[in-house]
Amino acid sequence: MRVLLIIIALLMGGFLLGSNISLAQRAPDATLPDPGTIPINTGIAEGPSLIETVSIIIRWILGFIGIVIFIIFLYAGFEYATAGGDEKQAESAQKRMVNAIIGLLIIFFAFVASNAVLGFVFPPDETASINIPLNVN
Repeated sequence: MRVLLIIIALLMGGFLLGSNISLAQRAPDATLPDPGTIPINTGIAEGPSLIETVSIIIRWILGFIGIVIFIIFLYAGFEYATAGGDEKQAESAQKRMVNAIIGLLIIFFAFVASNAVLGFVFPPDETASINIPLNVN
């Protein structure tokens, strides 16, 4: 049982530490546009759009909740390890660990669902410029 709990704790830690949550903006495109195109979205102080900002906030909130759930799981594991034969305390700690795992699964699926919804409703911009032919005679 303890080996299973250690494996679950390591998997949860890897999930939390391996996430790509960042407030950093993408680097600007330094390439020149094709001849005959007019680039759009080239403001000097251009930042993330409203949808990108909402996405970043959702990811931060879900990441913070995941960290809190991981701490709850660690505390329950410590409580289980220090139960010292008290079956009531050990059972309470086991229930708390199961609830933490269920909470982590809920957070994971909320992360997947929010990314899917934002990806379908607001697809990424595939064209960074508008092609307008230049007639120079």
